[in-house]
Amino acid sequence: MSQAELFQNWRIPFVMFGRECVVARASAVDVIKQIYGNGFIFLGYDAFTVFPDGKRQPITEFCASFSAENQPSINAATLSLKNDPLQVTHYVFVFKPSA
Repeated sequence: MSQAELFQNWRIPFVMFGRECVVARASAVDVIKQIYGNGFIFLGYDAFTVFPDGKRQPITEFCASFSAENQPSINAATLSLKNDPLQVTHYVFVFKPSA
């Protein structure tokens, strides 16, 4: 199942940028809850500012990367998102099935 299909099933609003599902900051914690709650391996996220004209600017200092062996707790993952500066408006999440 594609990430877009998962987000639709989870009722998470997103926008497609090329092949990436971009999620607004307001829905980011819900994505983390769904990733962990459905047994996926959370591999990280890229942070962006999306401007009114639709262009996006990556904010690399607020991106995160994890391995399958080094997963943050759900609380640590959500706290990390909540602590990002307001210039971060959107995220692209990276995760995979555990099996």
